[in-house]
Amino acid sequence: MALALALFSLQSILCVQAALYVIVPASGSTCHGGEECTVQWLDNGEAPLLASFGVCSVGLYTGDNQLVQTIEPLDVSASHSLTFTPIPEAGPTSDT
Repeated sequence: MALALALFSLQSILCVQAALYVIVPASGSTCHGGEECTVQWLDNGEAPLLASFGVCSVGLYTGDNQLVQTIEPLDVSASHSLTFTPIPEAGPTSDT
């Protein structure tokens, strides 16, 4: 399932107007419904940095930004990764 995990967007994630970049899973890889998926990210080195972000909303979105699964909010100042299980009902592969 090539749905996008987002803290607000696809590969480039916006939170408090700072940019985060998903580094795992790599572009082109997939997570599958019903199986654990780990996501890791880094900031872009510009203020505000991850250390100052705090709690962000997290969700699984289709390529056209339709929310299909809410994921527990996460304090990205304390963690640079999360593991979740995409729901099989999230839908088929989506690159749009």
